[in-house]
Amino acid sequence: MDLNYLFRREQISLVNAQRATESSARAAHAGLARGYAGLIANGHSRYRFRKAPAIPPAL
Repeated sequence: MDLNYLFRREQISLVNAQRATESSARAAHAGLARGYAGLIANGHSRYRFRKAPAIPPAL
């Protein structure tokens, strides 16, 4: 699958989960987002980066 498609679908699902008024709809959209995140992690792991810390760790 296209990586951009997966990122877009994940983001749409996260927004839908946030905007949902029913808990069942929130859970369904959150589940979809987790599924897309899993597809991204499994097939395209090199594109997932952790955010850099705001303050670098002390040496």
